[in-house]
Amino acid sequence: MFSDSVADFIANSMKIELDSIESKLNEPDIQPHQAQIIDAIEYFVTEIQGYEPHRQKILLPFGISNKTEDAIDHYAVTLLNNFDPEDTVYQVIDSIRHAFSSYAFNGLHQLYTRQENESWYPKIVLTEVLEPNDISNLEQEITVYRGCDIGEYNTSTYGQAWTTSLDIARQFAYGHYANQLWYDESKRVVLKCNYNRSEVLFSHQSVEFEVVVNAEKLTDVEIYT
Repeated sequence: MFSDSVADFIANSMKIELDSIESKLNEPDIQPHQAQIIDAIEYFVTEIQGYEPHRQKILLPFGISNKTEDAIDHYAVTLLNNFDPEDTVYQVIDSIRHAFSSYAFNGLHQLYTRQENESWYPKIVLTEVLEPNDISNLEQEITVYRGCDIGEYNTSTYGQAWTTSLDIARQFAYGHYANQLWYDESKRVVLKCNYNRSEVLFSHQSVEFEVVVNAEKLTDVEIYT
């Protein structure tokens, strides 16, 4: 679907599961526009690859964009003008725009920490420690929680984003997505697990008190009651 260099960059630099994009582009209501979206993604990656050697090593202040981010947003907006904001294809293109624009702004850290999950979004799976973080401030063994659909527990296919705050987990289980069409409170749960600091891939112990885990290292996950 994508050129080899673009596919490699998406999978290995951006840590996005290619199948999460490719399967979306193959859905019946998106497929007629697949070629346009592929061209857009190829353009986005080419712009980012050209910018990478010149990327600043420090975090950019919020509100200050760079020319690559601007180029991605301009291309996307031009494409989005062809669709109604209520159309699924519009929402898919805008999610892709947000992901690639975030990466252009501040690399993998921005892409991961600013991803949007209320609707479809390219699936990001961290495979290495994300810097900067505050992992060193965690206890050697921590208790983490996750608010999610009970399907994760039933199939043992857990997401990576957990939290050290039970209240935050409850918000994700029963609050944040309550206005979404897919929300079913009877299927929402809070999961609990003990986890070793040495296996943590990212931590930010403020706001959402997030801990990113290696899902393969999770053991003895239970439903918190």
